Amino acid sequence: MVAAPDTGSTHVADFEDGAALLAAVPDRDALLAVVMGIVRRVTGCQAVGIRLRHGDDYPYYTADGFAASFLAEENSLCQQADAKHEDIDPDQVPVLECLCGAVLEGRYDPRLPFFTDQGSFFTGSTSQLLARSGLAGLPVGTRNRCNAAGYETVALVPLRAAGTTLGLLQVNDRRPDRLDLPLVKRLERLAQGVAVMLANQEMAEALAASEARHRAMFFSNIAVKLLIDPASGRIVDANPAACQFYGYPLEDIQQLSIWDINTLTREQVRQEMDRAKDEHRGFFRFRHRLASGELREVEAYSGPVEYLGRNLLFSIIHDVTDRVRAEEARDRVEQMLRHDLRSPLAGIAGLAAHLAESELSEKQREIAAVIRDTAAGLNEMVGRNLDLCKIEQGRYELAPKPVALVPLLRRQVQVAAPLARRRDLALVWGQGLDVANGSHTGSNGGNGSSHGPVVAGEAGLLSTVFSNLLTNALEAAPPGTAVTLSLTAGEGAAVVTLHNHGVIPEAIRRRFATKYATSGKPGGTGLGAYIARTIARLHGGDLDWTSSEEAGTHLFVRLPLHSGDPAPHSA
Repeated sequence: MVAAPDTGSTHVADFEDGAALLAAVPDRDALLAVVMGIVRRVTGCQAVGIRLRHGDDYPYYTADGFAASFLAEENSLCQQADAKHEDIDPDQVPVLECLCGAVLEGRYDPRLPFFTDQGSFFTGSTSQLLARSGLAGLPVGTRNRCNAAGYETVALVPLRAAGTTLGLLQVNDRRPDRLDLPLVKRLERLAQGVAVMLANQEMAEALAASEARHRAMFFSNIAVKLLIDPASGRIVDANPAACQFYGYPLEDIQQLSIWDINTLTREQVRQEMDRAKDEHRGFFRFRHRLASGELREVEAYSGPVEYLGRNLLFSIIHDVTDRVRAEEARDRVEQMLRHDLRSPLAGIAGLAAHLAESELSEKQREIAAVIRDTAAGLNEMVGRNLDLCKIEQGRYELAPKPVALVPLLRRQVQVAAPLARRRDLALVWGQGLDVANGSHTGSNGGNGSSHGPVVAGEAGLLSTVFSNLLTNALEAAPPGTAVTLSLTAGEGAAVVTLHNHGVIPEAIRRRFATKYATSGKPGGTGLGAYIARTIARLHGGDLDWTSSEEAGTHLFVRLPLHSGDPAPHSA
């Protein structure tokens, strides 16, 4: 039997010198290289390895003196699903095998002679241990590869700090009795110190990674961002976009508080925050002052964040000045249309109606009637434009009623007839419509055959849909051709089809019904189809189209049928 190495004062000094050396080691690889050297020198053992946590497993991070085949076989401690462990659930945290796994997971009995009270395993003879107890006396999952590889002396010491197991120190030797309990105790003290240093390194790496992520998110984005001390309001940090927006260099903006750029008082800010809470919104509306003195309207999205051990307020600032000014201009225009324009138009229409009923010549009464109808039409047009603004803003509340489509379409055709005559075009009723006798044919669905399909909606808005589309079709159709209107119903919807022999230009074909989509049309605004589709969608329907040189252009307006059976309304 080979005698165990001397474990007296020399080796104690080695450990103490090593501990002092470890305290100055800057990184993990250098730290573990020093540890390996100390353990080899103090124990005199042939093989030393260190396992470190990696996910659910503890593979070897560094090793010296072991055969490559041994390290390959022993590298993973996780149970593998095979014939021996066919019941392993891959979604569960794996059980660690072997004595290494038992030590790492704290599965030990300190009453057994081969375990210390700190949970380390050691033996001077794996052969004698197996001969005395067999695998039945060892923890479940013991693989016994150390003995199979010829190692008699084995020590397994956990690297634990603050209740967390970071890894395992393993010492092997083919010679028996190379370690005793006092030396293993010293290895445990060394392992504990190493674990503390590893934990500190992991924490430093995590903090560095966290700070790097923060700086990447904070500084490499074009959004305006501020870090604010919620107690004092001081601006702790600002990204380049914030410095550019506010017009301050970083060192100057870090000397400011949020009260230096916010035009509201602290009490007003608290009131704004209360309003945001009551309205269930996660942003605040403020007016901020730039370095130049210019005032900008902003929305601030703010929330708490921990940064380098401090609880701060992280704010993302959106400049909404242009939007707010546009909304204010819209409100002024709406106010003007609603009061400054509609009231005079109503007065003109009233006076003209009064004149038309007074003692005038036939010609004078005709002129008065034209003035009355023109003023009324302008008043209605203003109302429709106000309604469209509300629809675009999502503020319009639809009040659907049953609307018969045949009378509504007939009325729009009558209005469009003069334009058709001027352009030498024929207006033709197609499938599902018969204007000759005033009846509707060929459509199922709807409520009342004389009215054809009845849809749910507002007659005035639906009149705008077909007025716009008819006008567009008549202006696009080649002279001498026909514009055809058809109507079908079924499966809960009515479909009005409008066909003309013109072709939507390729440049705008895919965005035909988007706002301001127009091409080569003198005086065209690009709003007709857009308004039609906007209103159709408000009603739960839609507008689709096809266009080609061979087939011309087909527009399809789909509207949901009314489910009740009251008398329908018409335009």
